Amino acid sequence: MPPTSSPSRRRPPLRTSAKAVATRAQLIELAAQLFATRGYLQTSIRDIARAADLTTGAIYGHFRNKADLLAEAISSRTDSDLESPSVSGPPPAEGEPAHVAILRRLTSRYADRRELRSLILQGAAASLTDDETRERLRDEQLRHLQPWIDRYTTHREDLGIDPSVDIRDAVLYTWAAEVGLGVLEAIGIEPRTRRSWADMAARFGRSLTLPPLPDDASVRSARRRAPSRRAGDRAT
Repeated sequence: MPPTSSPSRRRPPLRTSAKAVATRAQLIELAAQLFATRGYLQTSIRDIARAADLTTGAIYGHFRNKADLLAEAISSRTDSDLESPSVSGPPPAEGEPAHVAILRRLTSRYADRRELRSLILQGAAASLTDDETRERLRDEQLRHLQPWIDRYTTHREDLGIDPSVDIRDAVLYTWAAEVGLGVLEAIGIEPRTRRSWADMAARFGRSLTLPPLPDDASVRSARRRAPSRRAGDRAT
């Protein structure tokens, strides 16, 4: 029989230990809380290390830099607060299209995503002067937005979305409402009720099934072709 390799000579499989995974998750959660409450620019890696009772080197062992940690914190919050199957809300109205029901359900839970919006707002402010933060957050946001764009595109016909609708811009529009709410919250302006805010999202969702409005040139042309009321009165 050929000799077998000694266990001590075998290269162990590359894998992340459970402890490392837990430490990384802890750092993401801690960073999310500190960034949202103290501010991204005002919170240093040293602050996070101190709060986690770790060295800064230990943090850099998991993340390239502070921008990477912020992006991971936003991504984690997006997964848990927006894309998790456990996210629920009021049942859809009878006969309501699927995409409208989803928009209504998710929008009704806007209060649960206050910290997520705060994190994005902090990152957006930092991105104005920090190209690295801007690029990292741009990649993170697109990673979550693209699947929504793909799903709407794939099921456009089933959902009854008008062929003229630009799916990418429609998804960006709904996300702009979410992120924009974070800006308003920061200065003390909030929706009156969950129900009315969710209703606005549902109204937008239904609008995707409508044909486009005629442009100004078409309207002017139609008006020129239509007889005036005075001319019509004379005809009668």
